[in-house]
Amino acid sequence: MNKEAKDLEKRCSYQYQSVTPSVYVAEDKEGYVITYEIPGVGKEDVDLNVENRTLMLRTDNKFSPPADFKCMAREFPVCNYAVSLDLPEQADPTSIKAKVANGILTVKLPKRAELQPRKIAISQ
Repeated sequence: MNKEAKDLEKRCSYQYQSVTPSVYVAEDKEGYVITYEIPGVGKEDVDLNVENRTLMLRTDNKFSPPADFKCMAREFPVCNYAVSLDLPEQADPTSIKAKVANGILTVKLPKRAELQPRKIAISQ
């Protein structure tokens, strides 16, 4: 096999590796928003768990080109993502909500109710 064919074969191979996704964490008065960049991963391939105040993300990317396609080049990574984040003490791990769209996983994590701002009624 010549060098060019070997280079093409190497660029087109689909060796799945586990990598850490890009993560953005923001806080406001009501809670936290954690955004993960997980291109190529659908809702059915996301495994999101919380255990002992640790949020764990794992994905299972099942990308596979059609059998009759011959790869000429591959410029995007085909990988599985894995990352764990320790949750802040103020976070309520029982009320987590998550959605995935366009390669972005958004996790909303409210603060515990007793830490939420509230109005106090004044009695006579």
